[in-house]
Amino acid sequence: MKHNPLLNVLLMTGMLLAGQVDAAVRPLLTRVVAYAADRETAVEVVNGSSETYMVQSWLEDLQGGDSNIPLVLTPPVMKLEGNTQGKLRLVVMKGAIPQDRESAYWLSIQEIPPKAKNPSENRLLVAIRNRIKVFVRPDGLQAGDARVAAAQVTWSIEREGGKNWLKASNPTPFYISFGELAVGNGAGKGIRLEDKKQMAPPKGTMRYLLPQTLKPGKLTVIWSSIHDWGGVGEEYKAGVAL
Repeated sequence: MKHNPLLNVLLMTGMLLAGQVDAAVRPLLTRVVAYAADRETAVEVVNGSSETYMVQSWLEDLQGGDSNIPLVLTPPVMKLEGNTQGKLRLVVMKGAIPQDRESAYWLSIQEIPPKAKNPSENRLLVAIRNRIKVFVRPDGLQAGDARVAAAQVTWSIEREGGKNWLKASNPTPFYISFGELAVGNGAGKGIRLEDKKQMAPPKGTMRYLLPQTLKPGKLTVIWSSIHDWGGVGEEYKAGVAL
């Protein structure tokens, strides 16, 4: 293939713009909670532009796999007129989900920009993809219990390979998404941990790398969790020894 410098410039421009341009099509919520007891769960999607977009949606597990997903998503592709809202629907396959804990998946919503009306018109099309978490709850798990689950997390220190890790132990059946996760040797907010985006899984553990600048001694862990509506809940504190 003949090298095309202009094509390279356009591709680089597209990548730069992708981080700056707001999506025309986006979900109204930053996370979805689907209950197995419900017939279906609606996911509201809005097209904030004046143009018509096609919208493609799909589900993946937390590792990016798309097989054996115990959810049915419809429609996988839909047309969304300008300045209107649409609905995706999630149906939980009850028998295929764990019955003693929450499950989590990724929902990707990809906008497909409209083609130029004039074939001779030069347009740089940037398609934006939104990805939000879907939490699936079996019968018996309630929203009120999820809201206070973060208070039950306990903390310890692990050492491996010359590095120190803060380990979160989550005894609850809910995923804990941290809104705030920081550690410090004294008063104040401490140092925010960069990998707080890793959720503490239900009835499991997750660990977070501690900065090497922390001095040995007593540490204060400060944390809060993101609740079902995407806001940040109550803040908690606990002490651990480094």
